[in-house]
Amino acid sequence: MQDPRTQIIEQILQKLQISLTQEQEVALQTFFEFFLSREDRSTLLLTGSAGTGKTLLIGIFSQFLRKMGYKVILLAPTGRAAKVISRRSKQLAYTIHHHIYEVRENLYGDVQFHPRPNKAKTKTVYIVDEASMIGDQKDSSSRRGLLYDLLNFVFDTDPQRKLILVGDPVQLPPVGHEASPALDVDALSHIGDLEVYDAHLTEVKRQEIDSGVLDNAVLIRDAYLLGQTQQLAINPGRDVITLESAYEALETYMGYYQEGNLDRVVFITYSNWQAMKVNQAIRHQLLETQELLVPSDVLMVVKNNYAWGDEKKFPFIANGEMGTVVYVANESYEERYGLKWVDAEIEFVDARGEAILVHCKLVLDLLQNKQAQLSRDQAYAVLQERQREYLGLAPSVAREQLRTDPYVNALQVKYGYAITGHKSQGGQWENVIIGFEPDYGQNPSAYARWTYTVFTRAEERVYLLNCPFVQY
Repeated sequence: MQDPRTQIIEQILQKLQISLTQEQEVALQTFFEFFLSREDRSTLLLTGSAGTGKTLLIGIFSQFLRKMGYKVILLAPTGRAAKVISRRSKQLAYTIHHHIYEVRENLYGDVQFHPRPNKAKTKTVYIVDEASMIGDQKDSSSRRGLLYDLLNFVFDTDPQRKLILVGDPVQLPPVGHEASPALDVDALSHIGDLEVYDAHLTEVKRQEIDSGVLDNAVLIRDAYLLGQTQQLAINPGRDVITLESAYEALETYMGYYQEGNLDRVVFITYSNWQAMKVNQAIRHQLLETQELLVPSDVLMVVKNNYAWGDEKKFPFIANGEMGTVVYVANESYEERYGLKWVDAEIEFVDARGEAILVHCKLVLDLLQNKQAQLSRDQAYAVLQERQREYLGLAPSVAREQLRTDPYVNALQVKYGYAITGHKSQGGQWENVIIGFEPDYGQNPSAYARWTYTVFTRAEERVYLLNCPFVQY
């Protein structure tokens, strides 16, 4: 008699009209071992580069688990990554922060995340995509590190729950890390005392779609892994196109740009300085305005913000979230506390694909400089000035006023036409224009890894400007 588990998998594959590669079959067998395990804190680590079928397996695992009576929760490190996995898997995904934390702000304006209690049943499996982006460093958001808090959330109240971490180990690691701890068996075992099942994919199955983007991504991956980046030679043609000048890059962007469609095209840069310059050039060409902000402007949030979202649908606006300006209240513009401010309406899109309109105050100074976000001194100066506004009030009233104060909680934004490689992680765009710069660290291996990461942001076409791995 056929094993019912095998029968379920066969039904899923038949419905999808696909067959698995040998590597994917091995990964499926590892998944079964993980699924049948009765050990505490069981974790499946599924790794592989672009095109090896990670998303396909996520879908198969999810369907199987649900048919076996399990609750499956999809998570991703960023809102953009959650939207991508939601679209690809046709299942709703959440950000890790949204799901595992209660979010509050302290009196200094810093977002702090407090782990929420996990009341999920034993038969719950968490699948976390883009796990390469998850770090274990302490920061203003997490006192113990995101990876540590995620593992505690999943397992501490019920070690029989299960976790699947999915990611690409060649992608850029989290800032401040040399490697991605969430994709490292030894690190996971050490940090979370996990029983880790490991499945790794290398074979690119999507070759049949004749993708030059994917072919070159594999070239870059292999050169990086083999330590041969000095000899790396990207092959333009088909859907990988070299650009002769910055003017041609600008014209290419303009040709693909569609108002309201933030997934159509993006310009990716190596530095914040170049992103600032490219954003200025695009706005000059696109909008022909001297105004700092106008309706239809594309913005990227550069600091987590809990003050302005929708409590149920959009509980906080995450660092890296992209939005479109709908309305600017020009009469509200002012220069105060050494900064520029304006009230505006910004349209964001949640993981369900639903538009969320946010009415908020913006600080505009980051739009025209290379600063990543307001410095702590700048934020603290604003806080001190606002505290003076509430002198004479009862302490509890003053604290409540500060908690909702529009200046203390103003949304920090930059233009989102051009973004850095790190900010692009977890996202997917139809067309990606990559502006290369000198590798300031003089590290060809690290630069190749950056190139691989931004290359794999493209779904259809990549355009290369000043790429050091192409002979012009």
